[in-house]
Amino acid sequence: MEDKFCKIVTGVLAIIQNSKKEILFIKQKKGPYAGNWLLPGGSIEKSETCDRAVKREVYEETSINIKNPQFLNVYEIFGEWNEKKYHVLMFVYKDFTDDKIPSDFQGDNVDDIRWISLDKAELHSTNKLILTDAQITDISQEEIRQSLDADKVFMNKL
Repeated sequence: MEDKFCKIVTGVLAIIQNSKKEILFIKQKKGPYAGNWLLPGGSIEKSETCDRAVKREVYEETSINIKNPQFLNVYEIFGEWNEKKYHVLMFVYKDFTDDKIPSDFQGDNVDDIRWISLDKAELHSTNKLILTDAQITDISQEEIRQSLDADKVFMNKL
């Protein structure tokens, strides 16, 4: 199996919000942030546009078809996983839907899928910065920095 983290990984993720102001989160099964609630997303495949990749990744992980993802930001993320360093360029999108998650759906590399209100969410450090920049939550820059430092992650908005 190829170690995709031996090179710069280019990926997409989506902030999906519903009319209850909940955010769609997946619990990652494996990878650098395994066990954490994250925004759905993943790697861009060869010859795939970012727009197509975000739609595909959200569907593969949640069974939800987003229709109009709006580009927000690009982040450069550095960290360490299994004693290896990783470098990710993450294109972030936002969309809205009230679609339901089928109860029998099992997403790709996903332990669980939920619509979660932000006041009940345990946000991973990367999500704290992304959701604050998207003006969906208001976390202090100091708290974000401390959280990223604790997770040994460096993030830079491009």
